[in-house]
Amino acid sequence: VALKVPVSGSGGFNYTQGSYLEGFEFTVNSSISVTKLGAYDSNLSALSSGSESFATVPVALYDISSHSLLASASVNASDPPTGVYRYATLSSPIALKKSDTYAVVWVSLSDYYVASPTLVASDVNPAITYLAMAGYGPGGLTMSSAMVEPDWFYTVSANGLSAINYD
Repeated sequence: VALKVPVSGSGGFNYTQGSYLEGFEFTVNSSISVTKLGAYDSNLSALSSGSESFATVPVALYDISSHSLLASASVNASDPPTGVYRYATLSSPIALKKSDTYAVVWVSLSDYYVASPTLVASDVNPAITYLAMAGYGPGGLTMSSAMVEPDWFYTVSANGLSAINYD
């Protein structure tokens, strides 16, 4: 699990005003393999406005260094939860290298996402270095119902820990 997200959402709230590409950019601190991809399910959180029908959503892992799609999955309401995420198992593990930069993103479709969370550095798995919140389009605010490589990054280096987001 890349981000240890508390059920309370650390001050955030469930929200939707359309479908967005959302996620995070990171590097790995040693060679690791990814075996599952997850998507936020508001029904698993203690945040307000959490009751919804979780719709199947696409999730993808991109190598930002080479602009390559490495893996994708559809996360369903029947996939097993861990914390506030549901995880779909990949057909084969994806090896990540220390030399590249990656992003995990999902398309929210009709599902809620978390707005304005406040997380701390200890919420990030020590196997990765969290670099930025990732999105699509100017300001990360272009609506999308299709999976695309993220092209907008709200970085920790420029914005501090407020850039930690777990949509």
